[in-house]
Amino acid sequence: MSMHVNEYIHYDVQELAELIKNHQVGAEEVLRCAQERLYQVNPSLNAVVTDCFEYAHQCLAKMKGNEPYYGVPLLVKDLGHAIEGIRLTEGSRFFSKNLAETNSDLINKLIALGFVPFAKTNTSELGLSCVTDSNLFGPCRNPFDTMRTAGGSSGGSAAAIMAGIAPVATASDGGGSIRIPAACCGLFGFKPTPGLVPSGPWVDEAWSGMATSFILTRSMSDAIALFKNVINPMRLNRLSRKKKKLLITELTGAFAEVPIARECQEAVEKIKEILKNSGHRLNEVHLPLDLQVISSCAHTLIAASTYAKVKTQEQISGRKPMIHELEPITWEFYYRGKMVSAYEFIIAKNKLYQSLRPLHQLLEKTDIVLTPALAQLPLLIGHLRIDEEFNKYLQKKKEFSPFTSLFNQGGLPAMTVPVMFHHHLPVSVQMGSAKGNDLLLLELAHELQSVLPKNITPASIP
Repeated sequence: MSMHVNEYIHYDVQELAELIKNHQVGAEEVLRCAQERLYQVNPSLNAVVTDCFEYAHQCLAKMKGNEPYYGVPLLVKDLGHAIEGIRLTEGSRFFSKNLAETNSDLINKLIALGFVPFAKTNTSELGLSCVTDSNLFGPCRNPFDTMRTAGGSSGGSAAAIMAGIAPVATASDGGGSIRIPAACCGLFGFKPTPGLVPSGPWVDEAWSGMATSFILTRSMSDAIALFKNVINPMRLNRLSRKKKKLLITELTGAFAEVPIARECQEAVEKIKEILKNSGHRLNEVHLPLDLQVISSCAHTLIAASTYAKVKTQEQISGRKPMIHELEPITWEFYYRGKMVSAYEFIIAKNKLYQSLRPLHQLLEKTDIVLTPALAQLPLLIGHLRIDEEFNKYLQKKKEFSPFTSLFNQGGLPAMTVPVMFHHHLPVSVQMGSAKGNDLLLLELAHELQSVLPKNITPASIP
């Protein structure tokens, strides 16, 4: 049976897998639809930057056909997620000639489940920006409004899924890089507790444990199912599960200096009403956090990681980067990282932990904390520029996304959930919990999905 691309774009992961399993459509036909959709919409979005169709067909030919997700097309973020023999650019001119020698552990895991990698998605350089707009590839555009950003650094993955190129893509999150694009593109975005999702074979704790990998999907049910399939089963059994009714605490006070758009706060009020009507308890807490100290410590750790990553590439390539091969923001982190001593690194890590103690202590008393996902609607492309003066760039970044990075810095699971649309743009909220409470969050998301907006294919693209 053949499948038309207009049908393909509406199926989620589990629906496609079921159709293939029941021989209602062939895996090669599904892959053809994915390729066709890529050709249709990518010129408008710039979500996909490298295709690997030949690899996809070879991968499909090697599969047994009885894998749980056999034949489902997979997009792969072009940052830290390697496909053997395919370029791994990290969104950077300096890394753009790299060919991956082996698959990342996460990619091997997904292939073993039957997923078929067929293209790589746009990302910011080294994942340092919360918008996807690199010198190497240019801006990734939002499917709801192509004059606006898809968010970053997993913007290509989010835009491609929302546009129907594939129902699933890998993503990573070191300061909101799964949740910000998900919020911009109207998707469910989940950042797991660090250490649950395979990150090898090159790194164990990216960005000193602040960054972790996972996937983005069109449906919450897909994200929940894949989380349970991707992580180690023994670790899954140790995770906390949902209580019948939860105490959910809205965080206030710590972000008072950041203006929050009316629509973003309206989404919080709307989800609070939904949660209350579902029988959950709600309260508010003024959390005494020194965000300036927290950000300073986190930037020290990120700078050290950036310096190490660029230095490793220097050793691989046998040369130093030319000035145009790294973006100004990356150079700033590189030079700052070069100056970080071992003593300063450890002090920054310890001070970060100490500064976040109020949040950890709160999560001993409450089940879930609630914030807006973003402080503004998706930014117009060019508002946050990679050639900005460093402190001005950081200020603009904070004004757009002040909420997500706390959960990276604290090593906590968190999710963004689309709640409403303002005109044609999605608006989301963020919920986080204590370490290991991943299933608590995911099962709440599952409960909410019946009363939240359904994903639609954006009207602004074909």
